[in-house]
Formats: sequence, structure tokens, C-alpha cells
Amino acid sequence: MTDNQIIPARLVPPEPGRTGRSHWRVEPEGLPIVEELAGRGCHVTTIAKVLGMSSDAFRDCRKRQPEVDEAYHRGLGREHDALVGNLRQAADEGNVVASIYLLKAKHALYDQPSPHSATNVQVNVDNSGVLVVPAKMSMEEFLEERRAAGAYQGPRIDTVERIPGQRAVIDPETNRGD
Repeated sequence: MTDNQIIPARLVPPEPGRTGRSHWRVEPEGLPIVEELAGRGCHVTTIAKVLGMSSDAFRDCRKRQPEVDEAYHRGLGREHDALVGNLRQAADEGNVVASIYLLKAKHALYDQPSPHSATNVQVNVDNSGVLVVPAKMSMEEFLEERRAAGAYQGPRIDTVERIPGQRAVIDPETNRGD
């Protein structure tokens, strides 16, 4: 290794008087690398690989060194501003989709009501028209039973014209549940 080689991060032993494992430290020369890569939209794993460490080590390094986390967030901010600028330019040039997205993302405008605004929801189910026929009984048998009990006053099933001009044919072979 030569003296003029830049090392953006290095593995360092525990501080004097302390016990524990070695840990990664991002050097001042590595901070612009972290900011640049985050600003280009690189994933944390990619940034860690460029620095020569694992993504877990980079996460720990960001916790231990606030300047590394600040550099990372400055890069994210730069990327955010560039992308919003691109969207803004597209919207200014007449791109309706970009305009809609900017309104939704930056000004909390939505097509649907917010799920948090529905505090008083009332659901009414009208099941008065539902006819429940026992599984081992045909519709015709059920209606005849209801008619005999006085609960059904409608026409007899064999007198109903399903096809105009033709009477319904009751076929014992078509009973449900057989």
C-alpha cells in the first residue's frame, strides 16, 4: 500500500481501555463517497460494498458516526430534489401524469377518501328477498310446503310460464341434493 492511496473506510480495533470487537470506521475521505453514491440513488448495500464492508457494518457505522449518517442523508436529499425537479419540469411541459403525481405526493391529494376519515361507517344488509331452501328439497317442494303452512301466497310453480307460451314442467329427477 502506498502513502497516497485513499482509504475511505477501515477496520479499527476497540478504543484504548475498552474491550470488544473491531469495528468499521468511515474516514473523512469516505464521506464524499457516501454522499455521492446516496445522491445517485445507490442502495445501502452498494455503498457498503464500495467502502469495503457489509451493509450491517455500514448501518452500525452510521449509528456510531453521525457524520456518516449526515452524509448519507445529504445524498438522499440531493437525489430527492433532482427527481422532484425532473417531475416538476415534466409537469410544466404539460405531462398530466407528472402533475397528478406531484399533487398527490406533495400536497396529499387523493382520488379516494382517506381510510382514517371514515369514522362513522354504517352497513345495512337487506336480506328480506333471500330464500333459503333446505339442501334435500327442491324449490317446488319447498314452495308447496310453505303454501301448505300458509306462509306463501304466490302462484303454483306448475302454472308459472318460464318461457312465454310454455308451462313449467316439474321433473322429479331434478330435485336438489340428489
